[in-house]
Amino acid sequence: MKKTLPVLLTVLLLLSACGQSETNESADKSGNANQEPASYKPERNTKVVARVNGVPIYADELNGRSVDSLVTDEILYQEGLKEGLEKKYQDKIRQYQMSLVVRELKGAIVAKMPPEREITDKDLLDYYNSNKDTNYTNYRIEEINFQDEELGEQIIKMAKEGKSFQDIAKELSGDKSQITVNDLGFNKKLNIYFQAKEPGSISGVITKQDGAYSVLKILEIKEIPYNSVKNAIKYFIEARREGAAYNQAARETAKENGFIVEIAEKTSPN
Repeated sequence: MKKTLPVLLTVLLLLSACGQSETNESADKSGNANQEPASYKPERNTKVVARVNGVPIYADELNGRSVDSLVTDEILYQEGLKEGLEKKYQDKIRQYQMSLVVRELKGAIVAKMPPEREITDKDLLDYYNSNKDTNYTNYRIEEINFQDEELGEQIIKMAKEGKSFQDIAKELSGDKSQITVNDLGFNKKLNIYFQAKEPGSISGVITKQDGAYSVLKILEIKEIPYNSVKNAIKYFIEARREGAAYNQAARETAKENGFIVEIAEKTSPN
């Protein structure tokens, strides 16, 4: 009897533990409100409209959506976490977080900026006139293409004598030298190939990426009116001032905190 008693006590303890385990498992499956919420969404002092596996969904998250819709999203999100899908988006999350933090700090920098001299109409007009050729003038360009580089100077001479590209192409094209003419429309990127910028101006010989050659001609010029870009110019000047303030504040911060800045390769925007 003395040997039997410890065995019975052990069995009773095991049965009690199993019963408690089943009770806890049932509570978990039923969505017990006492279950700890997932670490990615801690409790806060806001009205809770639903829970999924103990994770709260708050009233201020609805934004016009139904509770069922947010519950669906939460279920799918938790399933995605089980599959590790969040790892695919860690870089994007970090970039978004960085943009929010940087935006807040830039706002603080702007708030501390000393009053700038007011941007006057003269400032805007001066900027427009000094950048008119590169930014506010469109050139309609015609192109004559050829394969034999030696034809380049002859084509330029004929074009400067007043012959059209079409006539030049007809005259010089042959079995061994196909010459084509294209209207490239208005294209600011090609402005750099002209010394004089007026209708009829001819470029030099240009080597193309495909190994062919071309000569360009300005057919038409259209200037963008000052009044239509005035506001954009003002915005650009203001943004440039703010950018200078950001750069200065960042460099001062780096110096104060002993940051080491290493630039492997400088690039410029297109």
